[in-house]
Amino acid sequence: MRLKKNSIKSSYIFLISYFILWIILFEFFLPVNNILPKPSVVLLSFAALWNYYKLPINFLYTISAVYFSILCAYFLTWLLREQIFKKNHFVTDFLLSLHWFSVYIPGIVFGIFLIYWFPASSYIEYVLAFLIAFFSLIIKLREEVGNVKREYIDSALSLGITEKEIAKKVIWESLQPAVLKYITVLHFNIWSVLIVFEFIKGGYGLGNIYRIALNYKDLSALFTVSIIISLVIFLINILIHYVKRKFHHWSFV
Repeated sequence: MRLKKNSIKSSYIFLISYFILWIILFEFFLPVNNILPKPSVVLLSFAALWNYYKLPINFLYTISAVYFSILCAYFLTWLLREQIFKKNHFVTDFLLSLHWFSVYIPGIVFGIFLIYWFPASSYIEYVLAFLIAFFSLIIKLREEVGNVKREYIDSALSLGITEKEIAKKVIWESLQPAVLKYITVLHFNIWSVLIVFEFIKGGYGLGNIYRIALNYKDLSALFTVSIIISLVIFLINILIHYVKRKFHHWSFV
């Protein structure tokens, strides 16, 4: 535990060092370049992002697609948890049969087909994000179910608890640390897919800001949007880790 805390502290120190180095180098020594913009220009670019690039609506569009889809997927797996943990069940077997596609075909490829099939839809990326989150969570749960300690299940059976209740109360709860840890990875992957999806499709979203900024060769806008995305992912990861420590603090299976 102490080693982990030291590692996190070192990471923060390096991040602060990189930030200071960026200010010194690109504000004073390399003010004109095609690598990183001046810090002062980045601050000024917020006004352009807000007005010209319509940052609020694009930001809310992307962030709602990412986290609404994850919450819906988590809620649906909670509803189907009994079926998911059964060895032979039609719904679970059907969903897992599609696992082959996720292994060999990137999610963004499916997204491209969705753009072709529904070019005018403003909500199709919600569908894409939900499907990625839902299938990923089901696959993760099925992979982790074998790691649940057998004594937990045997103890529940000895108390007369039904298999249905064991799936809902014992197995599901035992897997929550693993699920929450995986969500930190999953939500980063969904961010990556949706940014590319929005970049290709156009319309709304932070990916569309990248598209416009590249067309105008606006380095400051590219850099600022990247900072915003990184901060959101960082803060959400902190929130997920807090929930894990607060409500699911037992040993990771």
